[in-house]
Amino acid sequence: MPRHTSAVLDQIDERMIDLCGAGPVGAGAQYHLSTGGSRVRARLGLEAAGALALAPGAAEACAVGPELLHNASLVHDDLQDHDATRRGHPAVWRRFGPAAAVCVGDVMISAAFAAMASHPDPARAIGLMHAAIARTANGQARDLRKPCLDLDAYRALVAEKTGTLIALPVRLALAAANAPGDSLALEVGDTLAFAYQAIDDIRDRDADRASGRVNLCTRLGTGDKGVSLARSAARDALHAARHRAAGLPGQTGASFCNLADRMDSKLTEHANAA
Repeated sequence: MPRHTSAVLDQIDERMIDLCGAGPVGAGAQYHLSTGGSRVRARLGLEAAGALALAPGAAEACAVGPELLHNASLVHDDLQDHDATRRGHPAVWRRFGPAAAVCVGDVMISAAFAAMASHPDPARAIGLMHAAIARTANGQARDLRKPCLDLDAYRALVAEKTGTLIALPVRLALAAANAPGDSLALEVGDTLAFAYQAIDDIRDRDADRASGRVNLCTRLGTGDKGVSLARSAARDALHAARHRAAGLPGQTGASFCNLADRMDSKLTEHANAA
């Protein structure tokens, strides 16, 4: 299935900005969205919708809603962790103030629900959205305690924090098509999240160690050994995710496989740079 062009993703960005509205809160949302990002969840929604032959409005809902929720979580996460930068730019709370950052994240969440107006089954979509927010928020709350985790507990935490919103675009697409596979999509999202977070942990291991944050590399070993084991575990997760995604209806699983391919490339880049 063809990858989506930057022009299509630009349209998704325009829709997200439009839904967030005008005024100082909308300006903060537009600022955050303008700083970049790979639009992983928007791509997943568009590709899954394409595989299921959904109408344009439904495809937009599957892309816009999860992408807005993800970006809202970043705005709030930066504030909670006191991270001064995001994507090489001042975080929203540093640029506009902590109180404004809360409002910006809140309006993004509200806008994500507004995007469900174009979903063929808004009631079901809203239920999926709420469940995703609740699970993600619980994962964030656990992470803020800076727990000392074994590998199984780490996987569970990452599944809550990250896997939920990776799975959501595909789950929304399946719901729009009234197709089976919801629980499998969540399982694949959780598996991909482990690899996704492992890549971040490999990149951020020194900063995470200094701040006391949870990091897979330091859980698996010291120095290069921890990095090597984290890389190997991530590749195993990508392989498992591809295998499980094949069980989704039609070519829906290809959206997950495309993401796995992009993450595999990042792992190779990290290995070559080491």
